[in-house]
Amino acid sequence: MKKNLTLLFFVILILTFLSEIFIRFFFPQDLQRYWVFYEPTHGLSINKKNYTHKLHRFKSHKATYTFGRYHNRETIRNFDILNKKKILVLGDSFTFGWLIDDKNTLIHKFQKENLDYHFINVAVGAWGSAHYTLFTELFCKQIKPEKIIIILNTDDFHRGYRSGFYKKKNNELVRIKKEFKNIQGDSEFDKKIPFYKFLKSNSHLFMLTRNTVYNLIYKPKYNPWSEERYWPRPNGKFDLEYSKNVLELNQKIFLRLKKNSEECNSSLNILNISWANHQLMDDTNPNKLFLKSAKSFFENNDINYFENNDKMSDLYSNPMKYIIDVDFHPNKKGVDLIYSNLRTQIKKILSK
Repeated sequence: MKKNLTLLFFVILILTFLSEIFIRFFFPQDLQRYWVFYEPTHGLSINKKNYTHKLHRFKSHKATYTFGRYHNRETIRNFDILNKKKILVLGDSFTFGWLIDDKNTLIHKFQKENLDYHFINVAVGAWGSAHYTLFTELFCKQIKPEKIIIILNTDDFHRGYRSGFYKKKNNELVRIKKEFKNIQGDSEFDKKIPFYKFLKSNSHLFMLTRNTVYNLIYKPKYNPWSEERYWPRPNGKFDLEYSKNVLELNQKIFLRLKKNSEECNSSLNILNISWANHQLMDDTNPNKLFLKSAKSFFENNDINYFENNDKMSDLYSNPMKYIIDVDFHPNKKGVDLIYSNLRTQIKKILSK
């Protein structure tokens, strides 16, 4: 009996080892914590600096991310570029290059075409207008860019409002310090279960098993993507007064962003990728409300602004061609579409 148990133990041990090797080579798991953390003063989500995230995986899609000294995604390791004039680029996950390998990201393409400049891509998923503004307040004078380029997405205005980084007080914009949870901290399982944290960081087999069990208990909700519904959030109904507050706060946020840029001796440029057709949104949608008046607002306040809805007709008519499967982010064709539509404007910005 004792011999049988010993044999069984060694068989299980060998099978576990072989399974670990198999998964490590053929279906590797992401063993690192998220590459984003909250900076301590206001809780702004930013990328780690001087860091490599070896594997970001979603279904069959995977990518590696490397970050530099400014919390920026680096796609070119060229020391000569580091001494060039700096272009600070802010945006959300589309600008970051979510699940896109280095050479196919939007900012990499701009960098390769403009080697006389150093593009610093600090984009973070789910950022919006307030995040761009707060980042410039906290880091612009450290980076000292010649130009700032904001690459807007359609939901950035509502995100900026909901972030809570800025509030209107006596008709003035006030920066708010937020309470936030450290997303890099240990979980309850890490603290209570022996070796749990160690296995999460070292075992591909353990992480695959853990993720499988979690998905069985908490079944993931995937958006029902179709040609009729490719924007990641339902159009929805909004209270008009609420949306007017979003509009008013965002206008103040962008004016503050302009002031931040001037104090940093940087020219401000705003490019809207027009990924979703805001004309199809409900009239009370806060993003549509802002975008309807965006051109006149930016022009009246001497802010360089460009949008390209007229160049996105193919996306609007055939969105599934440009979207990662079971995900709303652009695939390589989607990135190429954005790149081809913005490259002329990038050239104009750099030439000024």
